[in-house]
Amino acid sequence: MTSKNPTQIDSTQTQTTRHVSDLFLIDEGIHVLNQQVFDAIQARRPEHLARLSRKRVEAGAQALAVNLGPGKHMQQQIPWILDALTAATDVPLFLSASVINNQKILRKYGRKITINAVTANTDNLAQCMKVARQFETGLVVLLVKKDLVPAGVNDRIFLANEVLESAIKADLPLNQLYLDPVLGCRPDPFAQKVSRGFPDLGTIVESLVLIKELHRDVKTILGLGSGSVGIAGEKRSSLQCRMLQILAAARLDAAIINCLDNDLMSLAQNMNSGLLSGPSFHVPAAMASAA
Repeated sequence: MTSKNPTQIDSTQTQTTRHVSDLFLIDEGIHVLNQQVFDAIQARRPEHLARLSRKRVEAGAQALAVNLGPGKHMQQQIPWILDALTAATDVPLFLSASVINNQKILRKYGRKITINAVTANTDNLAQCMKVARQFETGLVVLLVKKDLVPAGVNDRIFLANEVLESAIKADLPLNQLYLDPVLGCRPDPFAQKVSRGFPDLGTIVESLVLIKELHRDVKTILGLGSGSVGIAGEKRSSLQCRMLQILAAARLDAAIINCLDNDLMSLAQNMNSGLLSGPSFHVPAAMASAA
């Protein structure tokens, strides 16, 4: 793959208007920090875990993100937890990256799972892609690595380009790949206060649009929770609704969200059904020529 950065994007492509497209909705709730999930696992109650997962799917989740943390005890519970989840629902599962070394799980579930997530570190990315190709799993790659924490659009596109080149070298089909440009809160407490908790989405929006210019098959993903840390209740729901509408308009492909948030799910489903449109974005020529 020929390297492509914002200065190399075809000027005819940069004028393309981006509209809201279908969002793949992944529920965040099967998480070790969710007390109900933790209690069900500690008591080894697969029927409780099944009920929690069905509730999220019935609310509209199209996949479940399963995060059991790094602890050895929780990792040992993965086989029966996955059995319970797959018996209760037929949706895909997004599993923590620790599963990448568990060939028994990979062999059993294969296409049903996506590894979520690994970083763009070149020292292990090729091996992760090899595993994903071998077992036909999805793979989420965070656009960050140990020697480059992206500060803006150009850093993210540089890393996206590197990841895509690695995928092509590894012969990993790009439709198995998700790129996560990493949504976070504002690092400056004053800016966080002035913005009333709303993250700086400008960089993320530009990155999402430009990633689509790199290759049409690559998908993007974001977790809304990482952009609303420390905000709870109605304020969190309202903030995430505003974020989701903006990100969807920038052609985000998949969002990890709380599918039990009625307002958020109503918004997402209305956008997916075409009942609600959002703003549209295009990449101005000035952005395309930015150094």
